[in-house]
Amino acid sequence: MGRRTGASLLRALLFASLFAGFAAHLAAGEKDCYDEKDMIMSICIESIKKQGFYTPPSPDCSKEVKKVDMPCICRVLTASDERTVSPVKLVHLAHDCKIKLPVGSKCGTYTIGGRVPPPSAHA
Repeated sequence: MGRRTGASLLRALLFASLFAGFAAHLAAGEKDCYDEKDMIMSICIESIKKQGFYTPPSPDCSKEVKKVDMPCICRVLTASDERTVSPVKLVHLAHDCKIKLPVGSKCGTYTIGGRVPPPSAHA
């Protein structure tokens, strides 16, 4: 009985440590995506701000967009973010930087279609 209980306990501890490591990795990945979102919202604000017309990305903006996980940034875009930035313009920015976003996925409240819509002045 002692040997069997010890083996079961060892398995349970091993499983718990693997799960904790996996969960920590996922949490760290989400944190990185939020940091990337904040960076893109700052560097690319002239292209994606809610007010005014869409403008093509600056060289610095374009360079950073190509480094980040734009599908993740779209997934974590909040209603609060959308008071400042346009999800339609964010999709347009990704397209201009040759980043493909999955059709049918969401960018904030906007559902990505097959073609990139022209951003309006208040999109």
